[in-house]
Amino acid sequence: MRLLKLLDQGGREMKPKVLIVDDDAAITQQLFWTLCDVYEVMTAGDLASAIRRTTIYEPAVALLDLHLPPTPDAPDSGIRILEYIKGHFPTAKVFVISSATTDEVQKACIRSGADGFLSKPLDVENLLSIVRRSTLARQLDAA
Repeated sequence: MRLLKLLDQGGREMKPKVLIVDDDAAITQQLFWTLCDVYEVMTAGDLASAIRRTTIYEPAVALLDLHLPPTPDAPDSGIRILEYIKGHFPTAKVFVISSATTDEVQKACIRSGADGFLSKPLDVENLLSIVRRSTLARQLDAA
């Protein structure tokens, strides 16, 4: 399969942008190193930094944990980030990553625009496939 290459105004290849939002440093680091060869990867560990990085970088894909500071015991911060991304960048794909998501929380995420769910521990091959398909679809839409 041939992938489209996005070029900037200077003719340099632009990597699709992926935002990882998780307060677990080990998971963030694992995801970063899994994706960084093919994608421009940004990370955030809380609500404020996730909003800032989304605004600056406009990611094609976001991988979002729900339980984040300042409310790590509830999914509130994650859902607010999801709503922000989908409200400001509706073509971005947002995948919720969680080890324990109730049906109620999943429904709230779907209402807020989540494009899918991934369970912890992560299946890396499945994750790569999802990110690849999502960025390719966005590139095709932009072409």
